[in-house]
Amino acid sequence: MKKFFVPMITVLFLFSSVSVFSSPRKDTAQPASGSTITDLAGRQLTLKTPVNKVVALAGPSYEKVFLLGQASRLVGAHFYMVDRPWVIATNPGIAKVTPVRSPAEPNVEALLALGTDCVLFWDYADALKNLENAGLPTVVVQQSVGNPQNTDEFIAYQKREVQVFADVLGPEAQAKAKTWFDYFDQKVAYVQGRITSIPASQRKTAIYAYGEEGLGVFSQYSYVSYWLQLAGGRNIADETGMEMDTEVTMEQVIAWDPDLIFMGRMDSADPVLHGTTWAQLKAVKNNDVYICPDGVMYWDYSSEGVLLMLFLAQKMYPDLFTELDMVAETQGYYQKFYSYSLSAENARQLLNHLPPQ
Repeated sequence: MKKFFVPMITVLFLFSSVSVFSSPRKDTAQPASGSTITDLAGRQLTLKTPVNKVVALAGPSYEKVFLLGQASRLVGAHFYMVDRPWVIATNPGIAKVTPVRSPAEPNVEALLALGTDCVLFWDYADALKNLENAGLPTVVVQQSVGNPQNTDEFIAYQKREVQVFADVLGPEAQAKAKTWFDYFDQKVAYVQGRITSIPASQRKTAIYAYGEEGLGVFSQYSYVSYWLQLAGGRNIADETGMEMDTEVTMEQVIAWDPDLIFMGRMDSADPVLHGTTWAQLKAVKNNDVYICPDGVMYWDYSSEGVLLMLFLAQKMYPDLFTELDMVAETQGYYQKFYSYSLSAENARQLLNHLPPQ
């Protein structure tokens, strides 16, 4: 599935220089055997096992490795991942992981110097060829084509993504993945059980905005659109006909006049809450504007998306989810999957899009 990053990050992808200075670490692993896996692009490849030294470059690949309890295997990661406040708070060991400054076009010599056993990467053909020609086993864990076409496909895709990581990382990760699948299924079933009786004509409309002025929106076939659907809402930006994300005009937002406005990948809701033009929208008048949580990774772009679904559902239909305690739910998730004891105060900070304090 094609993924979207904030424009500033995209620029950094393209123009930042490589900065990888770690020297190779002595390999103390057991004698290697081979394991054949199928990556997200459908390619079969054989990896030396165990895979002890991993470089996580694609999108939320750091978070997936962390989710599966295997962060100690990381020797390199996308530079944006190692500096995130909740990453640093939940995994002090991230300080030992080398940041890769040009993740979409990595310096192969630098990755070889890390003693890399496996690179977790996108399906970018030229870069894949360069990595593999250098002898770096590379697994596609993010796709730029083949977006799921409905919620059933999206659910299957979410699990397939996690399964590929688990296949790379071995039995312990596979067991953890099964635990996550069970949790995921339980939460989807819980939400669906509450919203199933809401007629389509009465489902809440929403946009999920991003960008400096809040005029970027996630549209059809995006993660966000599916999370909104699973939460019982209707992503009105699907009407643009654009896939994944697009920029819209203020006039278009006014014409939509959504019931709720969710904002992601933004540090402040001020552009909407205090914008003169936005003030005429019913979501603003009714105080139904919410800046979405941002944890180990964007909640709209990682395994934490299952928490985002719960968050969205409760904001859209508070009367149906009165017993849902998002503080406790977030604490439980971080303990269960990240092995991190998140205090109630920290959970509230995270839910309010704040860094740990």
